[in-house]
Amino acid sequence: MRFYIFSAMSLIAATYGLARFGYGLFLPRFTETFEIGAAASGSIQAGNFLAFCLAASLAIRIDAHPRRVIICAGATAAIGAAGVAAAPNVGVFAASVVLAGAGAGFATPGLVTLTARNVIEARRESAQTIVNAGTGAGIVVAGILMFLTMSQWRLGWAAMALLIALVTLSTLISDRPDEKAPPRRSALKLRREILRPLAWPILAALLAGASSAAIFTFGREIMEEARPDQEAYSILAWMTLGAFGVLGAAAGRMAQRWTPEFAWNLTVVIMALSAVLLAGFPGITLPAFTSVALFGASYTAICGILIIWSSRIIPDRASVGTAVLFIALAIGQAAGAVLLGILMESTTTLLTFLTAGALGVAAVIPAVRLSATKSDPETVANTGKHR
Repeated sequence: MRFYIFSAMSLIAATYGLARFGYGLFLPRFTETFEIGAAASGSIQAGNFLAFCLAASLAIRIDAHPRRVIICAGATAAIGAAGVAAAPNVGVFAASVVLAGAGAGFATPGLVTLTARNVIEARRESAQTIVNAGTGAGIVVAGILMFLTMSQWRLGWAAMALLIALVTLSTLISDRPDEKAPPRRSALKLRREILRPLAWPILAALLAGASSAAIFTFGREIMEEARPDQEAYSILAWMTLGAFGVLGAAAGRMAQRWTPEFAWNLTVVIMALSAVLLAGFPGITLPAFTSVALFGASYTAICGILIIWSSRIIPDRASVGTAVLFIALAIGQAAGAVLLGILMESTTTLLTFLTAGALGVAAVIPAVRLSATKSDPETVANTGKHR
């Protein structure tokens, strides 16, 4: 079981921390090589997030075969990373970034199912959040690769492709195959059994995703602009983000000690405040590093809470529910990347990140509504089987 958890966490690290969020870390090098502006880089990031959505949607259709989902995760992320490494022009580069983003969309739904069958029930919820915390570890590895390949970023992405392939193989080896397909649901049943009970978490995920796009897309760039002659400053900050992201594994304990809604409200407000803090002091070490540390921990915890919401509200379809919530998160990130990219070019960095912070605070509202719905005896009676 420990080997499985380590392998699964490594796959999340590779598909999220490297293939998906490595784009933001390497963005200054990409803009130099391909001569792209803030609006274009935001649009490419949006494509990356939308590819995530498409992959998660496809994962729902083949959720009865999670090993196939994992193979798709590794293949798209590895091929995408290899494409970035070899890209001769901006067109191939953009397409490869988008393809790399699909890997994470396959990874989470597949691993939710694999974790459910490889981990005993008493430790399952904690294991899900530990696996999800791999994102932070992957970001740290991406930072190390950035340092090692400072002037040769293509080598860093080639190394990413190899690492993704290796951890995908490790995850498949550590799994105990048990391909028992659940009965297929009609579109009407999917709406009634999944979308309806997850309505408030979906809205919360959309808003949180839009808020998170500020730091993930432009965080390192504004730090580098604040200290143009000290590139190591922004790279270390990104690695700090990843290191503290591992603390997001505590989301499971937070949800058990309080409620998922309280844990969500706490972490999403912290994430929103971190964006404002970074925009205000991007070149001052203490507030800037505090900001990215808070962001890393809170964002990973938010993702873990989405998994917990799905597991508690629709336990019999947790992998599909998780895919739906992560799609909502990615759609929010795509919309946020485009909106914030436009604001970055037309207004100021502070106003852009204040907008991101406001979106994050607004994500509290759906969680409050969900909590109120749960406390309504009539609603609980009508939907109790989903909770």
